[in-house]
Amino acid sequence: MNQDDIMRHVNALPGRFADRLDFSGLDDVRDAARAGEWGEAVDILLAGLITSHVTVTADERDELRTLLTAMGMATDPIDRLSVGNT
Repeated sequence: MNQDDIMRHVNALPGRFADRLDFSGLDDVRDAARAGEWGEAVDILLAGLITSHVTVTADERDELRTLLTAMGMATDPIDRLSVGNT
């Protein structure tokens, strides 16, 4: 995954989770992504998903893990996500 792929994935995250996270948190994710702070955007998103106990799919979890790995970030927060059976 190159920098363009990372940017595209991070910028798509708020829309992907819009129905499960509050507007304020998603706005923070968007702001960080627009500023090119992709790691911060992902950190904010993960914090929101974890603290709100939002259920993600196994595919979403795996995609987030892949994104973190591509960015050279710790994947530990992924283990704290609530993963559903869908």
